[in-house]
Amino acid sequence: MEYYWWFIASFIFVILEIITPGFFFLWFGIGAITTGLLDLLGFNSLIPQIIVFVVISLALVAMSRTIFKNIFIKKSPGKEIITNVNVLLGKQGIVTTTINNDKSEGRILVEGQDWSARSANNDIIEQNMNVIILRFEGIKAIVEKI
Repeated sequence: MEYYWWFIASFIFVILEIITPGFFFLWFGIGAITTGLLDLLGFNSLIPQIIVFVVISLALVAMSRTIFKNIFIKKSPGKEIITNVNVLLGKQGIVTTTINNDKSEGRILVEGQDWSARSANNDIIEQNMNVIILRFEGIKAIVEKI
């Protein structure tokens, strides 16, 4: 196969990469460029060229997940952001509506914020009792009486 066909294929893969989300076609473009360069250097047999193209492209696809996970996701500033939920863990609040897990009822007030609450040990916790937040399950504070 002539080298210019590999360069045309590479150009098409790069265009596909530009118009689609994610990094997928780029790796096939790099595989096609590499194979075209090998063809220019005299590696002219078609079957080995296809094997080189497939191996390089698939290896880059496989490595890209690891590369992006290790470089971009681990260094993401969002991983260190503490939300208001995390700040409230261990804080004390007051029961504004009696907490009864069997009836799926209960609300607490913590630092001026109203939260739906459930008892950690299934006890009924009466209104105006003090509680401490142990954890959150979805949007519900799991509390116990102090």
